[in-house]
Amino acid sequence: MDYRESIEKTKEFIKSHLSDELTAETIASNAGYSVFHFCRVFKEETGKSLMSYVREKRLELAENDIEKGEPTLDVALKYGFETSSGFSRAYERKFGKRPTQKLHA
Repeated sequence: MDYRESIEKTKEFIKSHLSDELTAETIASNAGYSVFHFCRVFKEETGKSLMSYVREKRLELAENDIEKGEPTLDVALKYGFETSSGFSRAYERKFGKRPTQKLHA
């Protein structure tokens, strides 16, 4: 079975809800599949776990907000991170720098 169209629609759903509380259950339900099945299919089609994909997209948007000078804590909370330290660790793993470091430092 070809799941590409469903995955693409899911990516659009995720993109439009990155500031919302997103769970695997919410996303799978929106796609019309069980959580287990959809998570498995998503990883097969994209090479990434569903929630890793969501985290990556949130961090990409967060980077833009950080570069605009928004406070780290505000950005962390906006994109669903519970603490600024957790956000900072995820940000540093993704971008190789702390969110408080300037782009051209």
